[in-house]
Amino acid sequence: MHVVHLSLGFVRAEDGSAFLDRIPVLPRLCEETARVPGVRVTVLGRFDRDEDLRRNGVDYRFRVDDPALLLAGRRTIPFSLFRLARELRPDVVHVHGLLFPVQTAALRAFLGRRPVVVVQHHGERPGGRMRPASQRLLFRAADGFLFTARGIAAEWVGAKILDESWPVYEVVEASTDFVPAPRDEAREKRGLPGSPALLWVGRLHEKKDPMTAPAGFAKALEALPGAHLTMAFREAPLLPEVRAFLEGTPALAGRVHLAGEVAHAELAAYFSAADLFLTSSPAEGSNFALLEAFACGTPSVASDIPAHRALTGDGVAGELFGVGDPRACARAIVAAAGRLSGDARRNVRRHFDEHLSWPAVARQAVGSYGRLLAGKGRR
Repeated sequence: MHVVHLSLGFVRAEDGSAFLDRIPVLPRLCEETARVPGVRVTVLGRFDRDEDLRRNGVDYRFRVDDPALLLAGRRTIPFSLFRLARELRPDVVHVHGLLFPVQTAALRAFLGRRPVVVVQHHGERPGGRMRPASQRLLFRAADGFLFTARGIAAEWVGAKILDESWPVYEVVEASTDFVPAPRDEAREKRGLPGSPALLWVGRLHEKKDPMTAPAGFAKALEALPGAHLTMAFREAPLLPEVRAFLEGTPALAGRVHLAGEVAHAELAAYFSAADLFLTSSPAEGSNFALLEAFACGTPSVASDIPAHRALTGDGVAGELFGVGDPRACARAIVAAAGRLSGDARRNVRRHFDEHLSWPAVARQAVGSYGRLLAGKGRR
């Protein structure tokens, strides 16, 4: 099976290797997919020069973008990449992102009906300048769609961009190479206080709902008087609101610690030091922080949204609570704290290895390709 990954986002970099370093998730997925027996992987990328390279078993072909035809805002149709895709005669073309309906339809025109074209969701929300009916018409060129959870695809169906009869496969958007750090060492090094010690990682932005986490934590303190919550963040437009809430809630005095920005390389130690990871997002394409927590074996408490249901195995590997509901959040924190043990951390890491690791994601992707190929002649 020859799989061509098509990256339509334009990245500026010194050379092809630097290009890949700017978008590490794509090469990591492709490298792991190339390790599946019988699968060959080529990546086509839009760039400001022509360059070919091979890295870790994957062929990368970068081509100068063709500015001849402007559609969908500033996005062009990269004819050079599409011609190359046709010459490669792939079995599957994997398009990254639902932001490119025009390019997806143009790609199909170049390829003909033979190859499977699959489009993967990467956190985009329905909408945009183009009418839903137009997007729907253009996306008919695809054979299938990949979402972390079918519930996320339902939002696109509800917006009348995708049709409920179109094939949708659950493939986790990405993974991580984080591994658990020695717990005692991580706890001493990072100094996360509390018994239990809770960690929240994200942006202090309404898209992450950073207000429900401390509100729920405050109510959980009635049952967990020794608990502390540490919040790590970079972008922080809601920082004044969070601080005002903390100052106005006496029970949280000295119990919530605003750590601010933490270098990504240091986060594995934070996750390993924490007893519980808390995430309150109202919507996610997957949730990288939750994936990283699972990779470090950290039991989690997460808002009940499609992505979190998929990542936790419908709550098997984490407690879920209603979006924006502090009381439900508190109950979930208390329930998760009551099940903390060494076995709990091992079980979380086992769940990650089996369902969320890079090899697992690659198997999910290849499985979806195979099912689409098997049904191709009947469609």
